[in-house]
Amino acid sequence: MMRRSFILVAALIALPALANERFFSLALEDLLKIELSSASRKVQQVQDVAAAVFVISHDDIARSGARSVPEVLRLAPGVEVAHIANNRWAVSIRGFNGRFANKLLVLKDGRSVYSPLFSGVLWEAEDVILSDIERIEVIRGPGAAMWGTNAVNGVINIISRTASDTQGSEVVAATATDEPGSVTLRHGFKLGDGHWRISAKGFDQLPAKTAGGLDGNDGWTAGRLGLRGDWPGAGGSRWTLTGETYRSRADERRDVTRFNVAPSLIDIQQHNAGTFLSLRREQPMAEGGQLDWQLSAEHTDLNSELLVHEQRHTFSGEVQQRRPLGRHELIWGASYRQSTDDIQMLNANSAYLMAQPQQDWRIVSGFVHGEYELISNLLRLSGGIRLDHDNWSGTQAQPDVRIAWTPDTVTTWWSSLARAARTPSRFELDIPYGIDEGSGTPVVQVLRVPPPAGTLKAERVTTFELGFRQRVTPQLSLDLVAFVSDYSQLLSFISLTPQFITPDLLLVPVTNVNEATARTHGFELAADWQIKPSWRIQSSYSRLHLSSPRLDDPLSASVQAWWEGRVPRHRASLRSSWTLGEGRQLDLWLKYTSSLGNPQVPAYTVLDMRYAFRIGRQGEIAIVGQNLLGQRHLEFVADYLPTQQIEMGRSLQIKGTWHF
Repeated sequence: MMRRSFILVAALIALPALANERFFSLALEDLLKIELSSASRKVQQVQDVAAAVFVISHDDIARSGARSVPEVLRLAPGVEVAHIANNRWAVSIRGFNGRFANKLLVLKDGRSVYSPLFSGVLWEAEDVILSDIERIEVIRGPGAAMWGTNAVNGVINIISRTASDTQGSEVVAATATDEPGSVTLRHGFKLGDGHWRISAKGFDQLPAKTAGGLDGNDGWTAGRLGLRGDWPGAGGSRWTLTGETYRSRADERRDVTRFNVAPSLIDIQQHNAGTFLSLRREQPMAEGGQLDWQLSAEHTDLNSELLVHEQRHTFSGEVQQRRPLGRHELIWGASYRQSTDDIQMLNANSAYLMAQPQQDWRIVSGFVHGEYELISNLLRLSGGIRLDHDNWSGTQAQPDVRIAWTPDTVTTWWSSLARAARTPSRFELDIPYGIDEGSGTPVVQVLRVPPPAGTLKAERVTTFELGFRQRVTPQLSLDLVAFVSDYSQLLSFISLTPQFITPDLLLVPVTNVNEATARTHGFELAADWQIKPSWRIQSSYSRLHLSSPRLDDPLSASVQAWWEGRVPRHRASLRSSWTLGEGRQLDLWLKYTSSLGNPQVPAYTVLDMRYAFRIGRQGEIAIVGQNLLGQRHLEFVADYLPTQQIEMGRSLQIKGTWHF
């Protein structure tokens, strides 16, 4: 299937491109000069970065035909994205994937959206207006020396467009075979010396199908309002105010089947709501330095029926300064974050018990990073350390050292050694829960017992990377990175001594311990080939292997088998993008993911297509087809909250965009 699919796309992209206008405003020799700011917390060109980085541009997002940020992230090599259902995803980098993946730090304009509830991101609550995104910066590998705890396997920073770039009005209306209606509205205006925009989005997505062709009960309805303002201040400073409020409902069919009990599925809903406000100031300093600070406040409300209702208030503040020192440079910064929760467990059978319904999570951080030009225009050394102290797991030291060799203006060899940590989550620390495992005699109840206070430690990883980046010809660029990561103090489960509570009830206690280890290794390759001004091909391939030596406890061994079995060894992507003249665009995107072993998910190949044409000077119509090659396919099986298995099917979308 994969071979036939690639032959099909190869034949399509071999057709002559009808070109009357440039496909990109950037020539390929400028693509490696694209700027990003997340790798070293300063603006620099991709070619100069001693890290595995990938930038998804505003144009890439628009031409991908994707409808959500997780779908867009499939553009980046090394990023694992899988649909669990229409409204749920598993997103990770370099392994340990799942709906509650906890080794990836996600930022929106530098503001962390990490949840201390499970140390991850609820993507169904982080829907973003795609047309408001300037770019998405993806850093694979540890980024904790710059961004702190939980940047274990990577950092994703979603950077929004400035208000000055979105002046005027835009209306986007779409309908699809699996989404009856989606509307996005945006209006940008000038007020005094500043530029402002307001945005709104709403959609209603239909459920997908199960393997048997039944309704999957994974519909999704959401709406959000956004605000951004940018204005100049005294002394050349720049101010930015961003805010957003959202509300969504995601349907779910949860599997509550127990051992030796007939299958049981229940329909529930998950409601997410939230509001945040962020203020940022950037102040240029003498001799090219800069002083920045940012404050943000956020309230979130998560209500998952029959499971948990969490209300959370988060406040964060940070400051950083960059100072040039001749040919060298120093960056330092500090931050404080406090997150206060109120959690109610909603299990009707009282199997979930809540000992501490309210908790505070506080983290104080400081970092220093230096960059030294050892040999002018040839050899650069950079490195630093970040110290994070939180009231749940203590102090974490997270250093890195990086070196870059640029023998010419089109070639970069780089290497890095970095350490990162992941703090235990609220669930892992102090939320007990029980599961009845049968209706016979005796009834077996597995009870998760919180570990003694202060015994859980942060998970750790040490990663070595070696990378090569080159513009081979004025039309072709390559990016290759190989890596090996060693994980220690990984949290797993172990079984404690079973005991009979009554003759008819056997209690099997389990708890979390920091005793597991793992290793990942692999490589990632990306190529960008601008065949002619109107025709561009982008391809990537990722190879990953994960192993975890088994602990003696069978429960822990089963968890470790999950880690290994949920890694797709091979991922490949091939995109062909044409500009056909007279405002027409044609994009083809082929994606391949190899099989998963535990639980088993067959390999699958997906072909998407987008054709767009202009209507006058202000309008555009886009027709997007997804999963065009064939039948529905399974991409992932839910883990800690088992749900009905959903298959992704073919869809057709028509989208109209108008500017005025």
